[in-house]
This record gives sequence, C-alpha cells and structure tokens, in this order.
Amino acid sequence: MTAYESGKSIIVNKGGTRSSKTWSILQLLFTIADISENPLIISVVSKSVPHLKKGCIRDFINIMQEVDRWDENCWNATDKIYSVNNSKIEFFSADQPGKVQGPARDILYINECIDIPFETYKQLAIRTRQTIFLDCNPCYQFWLDEHILTRDESTLIHSTYKDNPWLSETQIRELESYKHDSEWWKVYG
Repeated sequence: MTAYESGKSIIVNKGGTRSSKTWSILQLLFTIADISENPLIISVVSKSVPHLKKGCIRDFINIMQEVDRWDENCWNATDKIYSVNNSKIEFFSADQPGKVQGPARDILYINECIDIPFETYKQLAIRTRQTIFLDCNPCYQFWLDEHILTRDESTLIHSTYKDNPWLSETQIRELESYKHDSEWWKVYG
C-alpha cells in the first residue's frame, strides 16, 4: 500500500519464487476496489488463460475465501470479472494482440511481465489511466530493466521467500536446498 500511496504510477515487484508478489498485489487490488469512492476498472493480465486460471484467478478466489469475502454472485466466470463496490476486477490474457488494443482501465496488473512482449506492455500501458503493477522473477534483463525501471515514475519492490511468513517449513527447506546452485539461487532464492 505504501508504494501505491507514494504517487508512483508504475510499481514493479521483482523477487524470488514464493515471495508473495502475486498474492500481495491481488490483495492490494481488492482493497483498492473495495475502498474506492469511484468505480474502477482493474485489469489483471497474464500470458495465457491457463496461466491465469492456475495463478491469479485461483489465488484471487483463495484470498477472497480466506477473508470470507468471496461472493459467487459477484463472479462472472464466463468473462472472468469480479464486481466489488461498483468496481470491476477483470482477468484476461495477452495471447492475442486484439485483446490489449481498445479497452481502457484505471489500474493494470501484469503478472509475470517477463513473459509479455514490450509492444504488448505498451498497448496496455497507454490505455491505463492511473497505476500499473508489474511482477516477475529476476530471471534475466529484459524491457522492464531498460525501459521501465529507468523512469522516474516507477518504483521497485524487491522480495524473497523470507518476506512471505506463510510458507511452510517444507517449502522453505526445499527452496534452501538449492542454495548451492548460485545461478538458480540468484533468480529464485
């Protein structure tokens, strides 16, 4: 919430696996929609529908159920839109260029932006009125590092698995068992 309230229009969450990037952003987006005095359109975008279903949509439903806020009547499963407080949180893939051209939104979240071409990002960004959230694992340098993080209106949040207090001991042991693989550890650890 601090980064969002700072006034920066682009918020980048870069970090290791299981560091709560996706989960935390989805929680924040719901909170923003829930407390907004004005109706918002919030777009959650990923590389494909299967990626959305197994990632952001599943996480969003779990988040909402955990806090007893999931309402099946607010969920349009066909269009993948959840309505809250006159706002809409829509989930769609960027696997076809026509999906990203045309529709505007107030807030954009691109999950695993490393999998999205820069031209697709640009088409989504120019149609976003307020804030853009991006997340990824730091696998390698790409358009995010060269074209986004160099801009004054962007801010970077870096996280690791240690920032996620809800990981099980089994997950932590498994992650830490790969510390010896320095290249893997730089990206995921």
